[in-house]
Amino acid sequence: MRSRQADPTDAGTDVGDGSHDPVIAVARRRLDELRTVRAPVDDFRTAVRDLVVIASPFRGGTTLLTELLRGAPDLLHFQAEMQPILRLAGWTYPDNGAESERITGLTGDIAFLEKELGSDVGNPVHDWNSVDWSRYAQDVLWRWIVQWPMQPLTLVEVEDMLAEALGELAVDGPGRGGDPARAVGLALLRMLANRYKEVNPYYADVSPAEIGTILPDLPRPHGPHGDTVIEFAPLAVPRPWQHATRQDVESRTVITKTPVNVYKMEALRALFPEARIRVVHLTRNPGAAISSYREAWLSPWFFNAKVSTPLDIAGYTEPGRPWSRDWWKLDFPPGWQDLVRSPLEEVCARQWCASHTAIFEYLDRNKDIDVIRLAYEDLIGTESERTRAIDLLADWLGTDRKHFLEPAVRGMAPMNSITLPKRAKWHRNYEVLRPVLHSEDVMSMAADMGYPRDLADWP
Repeated sequence: MRSRQADPTDAGTDVGDGSHDPVIAVARRRLDELRTVRAPVDDFRTAVRDLVVIASPFRGGTTLLTELLRGAPDLLHFQAEMQPILRLAGWTYPDNGAESERITGLTGDIAFLEKELGSDVGNPVHDWNSVDWSRYAQDVLWRWIVQWPMQPLTLVEVEDMLAEALGELAVDGPGRGGDPARAVGLALLRMLANRYKEVNPYYADVSPAEIGTILPDLPRPHGPHGDTVIEFAPLAVPRPWQHATRQDVESRTVITKTPVNVYKMEALRALFPEARIRVVHLTRNPGAAISSYREAWLSPWFFNAKVSTPLDIAGYTEPGRPWSRDWWKLDFPPGWQDLVRSPLEEVCARQWCASHTAIFEYLDRNKDIDVIRLAYEDLIGTESERTRAIDLLADWLGTDRKHFLEPAVRGMAPMNSITLPKRAKWHRNYEVLRPVLHSEDVMSMAADMGYPRDLADWP
């Protein structure tokens, strides 16, 4: 498969998305060209009949839950977060014309949004012998365009790298040496970094140990991975994917789990006018959730966008980290402008509270929405707790529990994790978090979600 790609230095001016960012313009045009071979499901918006939104703030466990659900062949997913597509379509701050992430109706470039989502929907391929390598190369190029939009990659180049990676793997055979798809993904990352020095795989959702193995001399990065961030780090590593047909979309449940969607629920309902909308409200106790927010702010990942007002966030903004004065992380909740000189713990608590407030308010306005509330602690709890949670969720989704039971019983491997998930690890940050955890806003929200007011009882 051959495709001519746009020159990334030729930004153009009229891209139809309302954005004046030349990086966004380049990425959109290149994706438009790629879509000529990576064809979308026809009329995707009206083809979706059952949409399940996993509603939760960042750091709430949505990635772990979604990976568990990917084991069911009757559920459809997007390959990773919707965030890059939302950003390119003008659905995220600052390109949405709003003061925060919140939007209430159809806005931005709906045609672009529909086509890109319709090109992405599908299921993971678990059978190595049934992988469509031509389509995989297209998916790899798509992912690299939204991650590294100014690198002049072409489909021919990606296909050549993929052929080389598969050749390396063939020496030992795909049945040995662990996960062959992971091995191919790491080989492609190594080749990409060797060809384009601006690319640093430490931004990828790969352990530092794995990066050190394939690129032992690569320096650790600091700051955001570009002047404009389209996909948040940690950056997704493409895996083999089976793209859905229109019949698949019409007959199966589509799952989406992008955290900023808590501010876009009304817009999602309008985007999919023929769909029954259902919500999985995933909760996590405030101590663990706010602590994880704080770890994300202090990590080398999760840069969202530059802001025009200089930040002076105690615990984040420091003289030796110039990006910490103008780069906001994670989501932009309503009223974020009032937090630019607040302590980091207060910023994190407000982000967490605002996300759950948006969920509760949407559900209160839309009593017809079918909702299940699920605790993240149960997904990483005892075997009986994990099994019980999966039984409830499978019954609610209308799918067979056997698809989830084995990974639920053995426990899921962490993804997008800064530190390994376990109960009560937030206790080590208790002293710095204590003022916000005891605030009435946090306590009230915890009670609304079913957590006790006594912090000693939080898992």
